[in-house]
Amino acid sequence: MNIIAEKKNLLFWIQNLTDENILGKIIEIKVANETSKIEEELINKGLNDFNEGRVSTHEEVKRRFESRFTK
Repeated sequence: MNIIAEKKNLLFWIQNLTDENILGKIIEIKVANETSKIEEELINKGLNDFNEGRVSTHEEVKRRFESRFTK
């Protein structure tokens, strides 16, 4: 599949689209696949934590949760 050609075909099709229902569905798909500013900030924070070595193993996280929630 030539993704560039497919994108061009979709853009041409969307530009000539007159069915509001289809356009509404496309907008719904777009909105559902966008990340919010908060999500982007959280992703970037997580990446920064990882790059700075602020990470925990799965076992460490399990121990913290067990000690917190099994009292």
